[in-house]
Amino acid sequence: MKRITIILGSPPYSGQDVDTVLGIAQAAVQKGHNLTIVGSGDGTYGFLKGQRASGAPSAEKGFADLVSKGVRIDL
Repeated sequence: MKRITIILGSPPYSGQDVDTVLGIAQAAVQKGHNLTIVGSGDGTYGFLKGQRASGAPSAEKGFADLVSKGVRIDL
């Protein structure tokens, strides 16, 4: 088991960065790794409640699911 830290600096609905972080994080959790996601700059907006773009996956739901699985979020 490894400790992995991912830094997210992009806003949630401006590209694929959040989707990529969520995918990597889910895979790491499934493999049993300890994971921390750090929101920096505009990346902190992905952790706000109620933020949603029509037609896009919910960053809020994705991060909430990870937190329920023991992922640490630092802002």
